Amino acid sequence: MIISKKKYIGILGGTFDPPHSGHFFISKFALIRLRLDEIWWVVTVKNPLKKTKSNFSYRQKNAEVFPKSRMIKVIKITDTEKTTYTIDVLDYLREKFPRTKFIWLMGVDGLENFHLWKDWRKIFCNIPIAIFDRPSYSLNVSKSRVIGFFRNKRIKTKLSNKLKFMSPPAWVFVNGLTNPESSTKKRLEIDE
Repeated sequence: MIISKKKYIGILGGTFDPPHSGHFFISKFALIRLRLDEIWWVVTVKNPLKKTKSNFSYRQKNAEVFPKSRMIKVIKITDTEKTTYTIDVLDYLREKFPRTKFIWLMGVDGLENFHLWKDWRKIFCNIPIAIFDRPSYSLNVSKSRVIGFFRNKRIKTKLSNKLKFMSPPAWVFVNGLTNPESSTKKRLEIDE
Protein backbone atom coordinates (compact mmCIF):
# COMPACT_ATOMS: atom_id res chain seq x y z
CA MET A 1 0.00 0.00 0.00
CA ILE A 2 1.24 3.46 -0.87
CA ILE A 3 2.03 5.82 1.97
CA SER A 4 1.22 9.28 0.71
CA LYS A 5 1.32 12.75 2.17
CA LYS A 6 -0.69 13.99 -0.79
CA LYS A 7 -3.96 15.60 0.13
CA TYR A 8 -6.23 15.33 -2.95
CA ILE A 9 -6.31 11.96 -4.69
CA GLY A 10 -8.41 10.86 -7.65
CA ILE A 11 -9.48 7.21 -7.57
CA LEU A 12 -9.96 5.39 -10.86
CA GLY A 13 -11.30 1.94 -10.13
CA GLY A 14 -12.03 -0.85 -12.56
CA THR A 15 -11.10 -4.24 -13.89
CA PHE A 16 -8.34 -2.78 -16.11
CA ASP A 17 -8.82 -5.72 -18.46
CA PRO A 18 -6.53 -4.54 -20.01
CA PRO A 19 -5.27 -1.09 -18.96
CA HIS A 20 -5.19 1.26 -21.94
CA SER A 21 -4.63 4.82 -23.11
CA GLY A 22 -8.18 5.81 -22.08
CA HIS A 23 -7.37 5.09 -18.41
CA PHE A 24 -4.19 7.12 -18.73
CA PHE A 25 -6.00 9.92 -20.57
CA ILE A 26 -8.72 10.28 -17.90
CA SER A 27 -6.04 10.21 -15.20
CA LYS A 28 -3.90 12.93 -16.81
CA PHE A 29 -6.95 15.03 -17.64
CA ALA A 30 -8.17 14.72 -14.02
CA LEU A 31 -4.82 15.85 -12.64
CA ILE A 32 -5.07 19.03 -14.71
CA ARG A 33 -8.80 19.84 -14.68
CA LEU A 34 -9.46 18.86 -11.06
CA ARG A 35 -6.04 20.01 -9.81
CA LEU A 36 -5.36 16.79 -7.94
CA ASP A 37 -2.09 15.73 -6.32
CA GLU A 38 -2.18 12.14 -7.57
CA ILE A 39 -4.36 9.54 -9.24
CA TRP A 40 -4.60 6.05 -7.79
CA TRP A 41 -5.70 3.16 -9.96
CA VAL A 42 -7.53 0.46 -8.00
CA VAL A 43 -7.82 -2.85 -9.85
CA THR A 44 -10.95 -4.69 -8.77
CA VAL A 45 -10.90 -8.40 -8.08
CA LYS A 46 -14.01 -8.71 -10.22
CA ASN A 47 -16.85 -6.61 -11.52
CA PRO A 48 -20.14 -8.24 -10.54
CA LEU A 49 -21.74 -6.66 -13.63
CA LYS A 50 -19.10 -7.88 -16.14
CA LYS A 51 -17.43 -11.08 -17.15
CA THR A 52 -13.69 -10.59 -16.68
CA LYS A 53 -11.49 -12.69 -18.93
CA SER A 54 -8.22 -12.30 -17.05
CA ASN A 55 -7.48 -13.18 -13.44
CA PHE A 56 -6.89 -10.48 -10.83
CA SER A 57 -3.12 -11.01 -10.44
CA TYR A 58 -2.58 -10.74 -14.18
CA ARG A 59 -4.67 -7.55 -14.44
CA GLN A 60 -2.97 -6.03 -11.38
CA LYS A 61 0.48 -6.73 -12.84
CA ASN A 62 -0.51 -5.31 -16.25
CA ALA A 63 -1.74 -2.12 -14.57
CA GLU A 64 1.48 -1.86 -12.56
CA VAL A 65 3.71 -2.13 -15.65
CA PHE A 66 1.51 0.06 -17.87
CA PRO A 67 3.40 3.28 -18.72
CA LYS A 68 2.21 6.02 -16.39
CA SER A 69 3.47 9.26 -14.95
CA ARG A 70 4.91 9.60 -11.45
CA MET A 71 1.60 11.17 -10.38
CA ILE A 72 -0.40 8.07 -11.36
CA LYS A 73 0.01 5.12 -9.02
CA VAL A 74 -1.42 1.62 -9.01
CA ILE A 75 -2.33 0.69 -5.49
CA LYS A 76 -2.80 -2.82 -4.27
CA ILE A 77 -5.34 -3.51 -1.60
CA THR A 78 -4.17 -6.75 -0.07
CA ASP A 79 -7.61 -7.63 1.31
CA THR A 80 -9.14 -8.61 -2.03
CA GLU A 81 -12.65 -8.69 -0.53
CA LYS A 82 -12.33 -4.90 -0.24
CA THR A 83 -11.96 -4.45 -4.00
CA THR A 84 -15.11 -6.15 -5.27
CA TYR A 85 -17.49 -3.26 -4.64
CA THR A 86 -16.74 0.44 -5.00
CA ILE A 87 -18.36 1.32 -1.67
CA ASP A 88 -16.02 -1.16 0.08
CA VAL A 89 -12.97 0.33 -1.68
CA LEU A 90 -14.01 3.81 -0.55
CA ASP A 91 -14.59 2.71 3.06
CA TYR A 92 -11.21 0.96 3.09
CA LEU A 93 -9.34 3.97 1.69
CA ARG A 94 -11.01 6.43 4.07
CA GLU A 95 -10.10 4.21 7.02
CA LYS A 96 -6.46 3.82 5.89
CA PHE A 97 -6.01 7.48 4.87
CA PRO A 98 -8.28 9.60 7.08
CA ARG A 99 -6.56 12.90 6.18
CA THR A 100 -6.76 12.37 2.43
CA LYS A 101 -9.59 13.78 0.33
CA PHE A 102 -10.64 11.34 -2.40
CA ILE A 103 -12.49 12.09 -5.63
CA TRP A 104 -14.03 9.24 -7.65
CA LEU A 105 -13.20 9.30 -11.36
CA MET A 106 -15.22 7.49 -13.99
CA GLY A 107 -16.03 7.51 -17.67
CA VAL A 108 -19.55 8.51 -18.63
CA ASP A 109 -20.15 4.97 -19.98
CA GLY A 110 -20.18 3.78 -16.34
CA LEU A 111 -23.41 5.67 -15.71
CA GLU A 112 -25.45 3.23 -17.76
CA ASN A 113 -25.38 0.58 -15.01
CA PHE A 114 -24.37 2.71 -12.03
CA HIS A 115 -27.80 2.29 -10.44
CA LEU A 116 -27.00 -1.45 -10.22
CA TRP A 117 -23.82 -0.86 -8.19
CA LYS A 118 -23.93 -1.87 -4.55
CA ASP A 119 -25.04 1.16 -2.46
CA TRP A 120 -24.89 3.54 -5.44
CA ARG A 121 -26.68 6.33 -3.55
CA LYS A 122 -24.24 5.94 -0.67
CA ILE A 123 -21.30 6.22 -3.11
CA PHE A 124 -22.63 9.56 -4.39
CA CYS A 125 -23.24 10.74 -0.83
CA ASN A 126 -19.74 9.80 0.36
CA ILE A 127 -17.36 11.04 -2.33
CA PRO A 128 -17.29 13.84 -4.92
CA ILE A 129 -17.50 12.32 -8.40
CA ALA A 130 -15.97 13.48 -11.69
CA ILE A 131 -17.60 11.92 -14.74
CA PHE A 132 -15.50 12.16 -17.92
CA ASP A 133 -16.93 12.48 -21.39
CA ARG A 134 -16.38 9.60 -23.82
CA PRO A 135 -17.34 9.68 -27.48
CA SER A 136 -20.93 8.56 -28.16
CA TYR A 137 -21.74 7.78 -24.50
CA SER A 138 -22.32 11.36 -23.38
CA LEU A 139 -25.61 11.50 -25.30
CA ASN A 140 -27.11 9.18 -22.68
CA VAL A 141 -26.17 11.26 -19.61
CA SER A 142 -29.59 12.83 -19.29
CA LYS A 143 -31.26 9.40 -19.41
CA SER A 144 -29.24 8.02 -16.50
CA ARG A 145 -31.30 7.07 -13.44
CA VAL A 146 -28.41 8.11 -11.20
CA ILE A 147 -28.02 11.53 -12.78
CA GLY A 148 -31.77 12.05 -12.54
CA PHE A 149 -31.62 11.29 -8.83
CA PHE A 150 -28.64 13.61 -8.20
CA ARG A 151 -29.41 16.21 -10.88
CA ASN A 152 -29.39 19.14 -8.43
CA LYS A 153 -25.95 18.14 -7.06
CA ARG A 154 -24.14 18.80 -10.34
CA ILE A 155 -21.60 21.61 -10.40
CA LYS A 156 -20.69 23.57 -13.50
CA THR A 157 -17.76 22.26 -15.53
CA LYS A 158 -15.91 25.55 -15.14
CA LEU A 159 -15.88 24.88 -11.37
CA SER A 160 -14.40 21.38 -11.73
CA ASN A 161 -11.19 22.45 -9.97
CA LYS A 162 -13.32 23.21 -6.87
CA LEU A 163 -14.87 19.71 -6.69
CA LYS A 164 -12.18 18.52 -4.28
CA PHE A 165 -13.30 21.11 -1.72
CA MET A 166 -16.99 20.23 -1.92
CA SER A 167 -18.95 18.01 0.40
CA PRO A 168 -20.75 15.13 -1.28
CA PRO A 169 -23.04 14.61 -2.94
CA ALA A 170 -21.37 16.72 -5.61
CA TRP A 171 -20.48 15.76 -9.14
CA VAL A 172 -19.20 17.31 -12.34
CA PHE A 173 -19.39 16.27 -15.97
CA VAL A 174 -15.96 16.95 -17.44
CA ASN A 175 -16.10 17.44 -21.17
CA GLY A 176 -13.73 18.83 -23.72
CA LEU A 177 -10.99 16.45 -24.74
CA THR A 178 -12.01 12.81 -25.14
CA ASN A 179 -10.35 9.46 -25.80
CA PRO A 180 -12.30 6.66 -27.54
CA GLU A 181 -10.18 3.77 -26.18
CA SER A 182 -11.93 1.05 -24.15
CA SER A 183 -10.94 -2.23 -22.52
CA THR A 184 -13.61 -4.05 -24.52
CA LYS A 185 -12.12 -2.72 -27.75
CA LYS A 186 -8.60 -3.71 -26.62
CA ARG A 187 -9.74 -7.26 -25.71
CA LEU A 188 -11.37 -7.64 -29.14
CA GLU A 189 -8.10 -6.54 -30.80
CA ILE A 190 -6.14 -9.05 -28.69
CA ASP A 191 -8.59 -11.89 -29.48
CA GLU A 192 -8.38 -11.33 -33.26
